[in-house]
Amino acid sequence: MEHMTNEQKHKQILKEVKATFILIAIVAAWHIGFAFLLEDIDMLVLGMPLWFFVSTIGAFVVSVVGVVFLLAKIFKDFDLGDESEKGGDLNEQ
Repeated sequence: MEHMTNEQKHKQILKEVKATFILIAIVAAWHIGFAFLLEDIDMLVLGMPLWFFVSTIGAFVVSVVGVVFLLAKIFKDFDLGDESEKGGDLNEQ
């Protein structure tokens, strides 16, 4: 676990939030885009229309790959506690 100052923690949290929202936007664009782009194609995949299969199943796959990427490259494990808590409770004597 990484030890960070409060400012570093704040910057890291903002970085994680921004990356998560970017992934949400990518998945939403995939889902909506392929649903509209492929709606006129009369092809079935596993008994489902092509637009449904690509937009829904594809969005799930993109989500899983995106989350794995975020966990590997963006997110960091750090303690959310105060820096002053390192030495224990200061009120105890």
